[in-house]
Amino acid sequence: MRLAGALLARCLDLLRMAAVPGRSSLEIDSIAEEFIKDHGAIPMFKNYKLSEEIPPYPGSICFSRNQILVHGVPTKENIVEEGDVITIDCGLKLEGWCADAARLFGVGEVSFEDQAQIKATDAALAAGIAACVAGNKLGMVSNAIQNSVGWSPYYNVIEFCGHSIGQEMHETPQVPNCGLVTDGPVLAPGEVLCLEPMLKRNDIGLGLLPDDWTVATLDNSKVTHVEHMVLVTEGEPEILTL
Repeated sequence: MRLAGALLARCLDLLRMAAVPGRSSLEIDSIAEEFIKDHGAIPMFKNYKLSEEIPPYPGSICFSRNQILVHGVPTKENIVEEGDVITIDCGLKLEGWCADAARLFGVGEVSFEDQAQIKATDAALAAGIAACVAGNKLGMVSNAIQNSVGWSPYYNVIEFCGHSIGQEMHETPQVPNCGLVTDGPVLAPGEVLCLEPMLKRNDIGLGLLPDDWTVATLDNSKVTHVEHMVLVTEGEPEILTL
């Protein structure tokens, strides 16, 4: 999983550099798929099935820009622009082991408010990571994320959550972005968790686009999402997707 995480980190860094004004999300998706396959891994998002009623996911990345929270489907019409706030979420499987992470960044010069929201999202992720210590309850991780968001002027998105990961991308237990410190199982050394804080600017709800995947704010306000894959240890947690 260290190898899978390191490979995914390299891929995400490449995709972040590729996200320049004028480039489509579909082009960036092609870069991701080529990189993953060239390194002997499998794009995990490609053809992922949520249910029999929903078409398989068509991309190797989720490209979520500005008002898109998660699962943004890459298209040739979705063009990167100066000042965008973007999350690129990607997953791969290497020799039977999974990696899943998301980079959050601004393109070029972004507004002060956008910078502040990105910073608050990164802070919530850091707070959750710091709690990923053997002997802690899982609820301590969720509560750390919740408290960090609570100190910011933004709203915590609790409709989605993080997850455990191993030989499958989504394993149990899930990792909510809120909770009590007494909630959930006790963390053990060797467990790997994907933490995914998500912030929005107001309490207006979210909606699903007609592609059955893309989740966006109902008022087109900006939302942010970031993700790291974290190894629980008896000491300092190890981030596998730096």
